[in-house]
Amino acid sequence: MRNFQYNFALLKETRENKKISKLEMAHQLCLSVNQINSIEEDSFRYFPAECIKLAAIKKYAKALHLKIDQVIFNVEDDMTAFKTPINTPSTANRSFRFKKGAYSNKANYLRKAWEDLLTRLLKK
Repeated sequence: MRNFQYNFALLKETRENKKISKLEMAHQLCLSVNQINSIEEDSFRYFPAECIKLAAIKKYAKALHLKIDQVIFNVEDDMTAFKTPINTPSTANRSFRFKKGAYSNKANYLRKAWEDLLTRLLKK
């Protein structure tokens, strides 16, 4: 994902043509106005990482109803490690088991676990 390029002028022009202020766009995308300025000026100043800026640009283009291909030109996909499925342990591997349909057993177990946790936290 290094050195991706995007059409920042198109984003700014489209936003201005739709008469959306930077503040409104920032609120809509859950970004700061500084980050909107950074996107429109092709700067990385207010983004901690390229991947975060890329995600913000995608959200920006989607909010303006632009196609991602129109906005982002070349992205080297280094995200393959994140696209692999994550192996999560199943409930069968856990130390406790409940009988099928035993709701009261589950509720009692969870209640006891919460009580133990709260007593340990309150003692400290």
